[in-house]
Amino acid sequence: MFNLAISSAPTTAIMRTPYYDLQTTLTVMKSLLKDRAVDGFEVQHLAEWSKEHPPRDDVTGDRRIAWEKSLKYTTEDLLSHLEGLPVFSVHANRDVGILLCGNSQDQKKGKEMVEQSLVLAETLQAGVCVFHLWDTWKRNLDMAALGKWLGEVTPSFAVKASVENVPTHIESTTPRGLVEHFEWITLDMRWAAKYNELKAFESVRDRIINVHLRGTLENAAWVLNNSPFGFWEALDTIESWGYSGLVTMEPEGGLSSGNWEDLVTAMLSIRKYLE
Repeated sequence: MFNLAISSAPTTAIMRTPYYDLQTTLTVMKSLLKDRAVDGFEVQHLAEWSKEHPPRDDVTGDRRIAWEKSLKYTTEDLLSHLEGLPVFSVHANRDVGILLCGNSQDQKKGKEMVEQSLVLAETLQAGVCVFHLWDTWKRNLDMAALGKWLGEVTPSFAVKASVENVPTHIESTTPRGLVEHFEWITLDMRWAAKYNELKAFESVRDRIINVHLRGTLENAAWVLNNSPFGFWEALDTIESWGYSGLVTMEPEGGLSSGNWEDLVTAMLSIRKYLE
C-alpha cells in the first residue's frame, strides 16, 4: 500500500516564505494534514540550520546567503518541533556526500553526520533516511568502500539508509550504476529523467523503498518538464513494477505560480491515482 508524502522544505514557497523557515514549514505540514492532502512527510535536514558551516554544495552563493539569514536548529530542536507529526523519511544534510569523498578529517565528519541523521530518523519513527552519498563533482570514487561502510553502520538503527540516484561526473558511469553498491535506493525522477534511465531501475525494483516524484505546479497539476517521460507516465512505470512503497512529492519551481488550493488539488490528484 502506498504512503503519500511531500518533501517539507519546498512547501514554504506556497506561503511566499524561504525554504529554511522552519515555523512556516511546520504550519504548512499541519495544514496539509488537515486537508488530507498527504499521509506524512519527508523532512529535509537542511545545512542552512547548522551553525557550524555553510552549505558545502553551494554553487551560486545563494545558499550561503540563506545560511546567514536562517535560524539555527540542533537535532534536539528539530525533534521537539516535529513531535507528533507523521514523518516517513528524513533527508540527510546534502553535505554528507561531499564530506565522505573528502580528506580523512572530512570523512570523519561525514560519518558522524550520517549517524546523526539516522538517530534523527529513528527517533521520529521514520522508516527511511535518504542520503546523497557521493560528491557529484568527483571523478574518482571508491563506491564499494562507501557501500561496505554504510552496510556496517546501519544495522544498529531501526531505519533503512536509502541512497539517492544523484548525478555523477565519474567517467563511463551513471547514477544507476553507482546505486548498485547499496542495499536500499531512493529513486529520484528528476535525475532518472536527466540520465534517461528510469527503465534501468526495474532490475533493482525490490531495493527501491522511496520514490521522489518531481514536478512543477501548473494550473493545479504537476508537470515534469525537460524529461523523456511525463509525470503520470513515471507513476505508471513504477506501478507496473509492482512498487507500492513510499511516494514522496518534491515540488519544483518554487510553487511560484500556484496557491494553496492548487497545491492541495495537485496532491489529491496523486492520492486518487494511488488508490
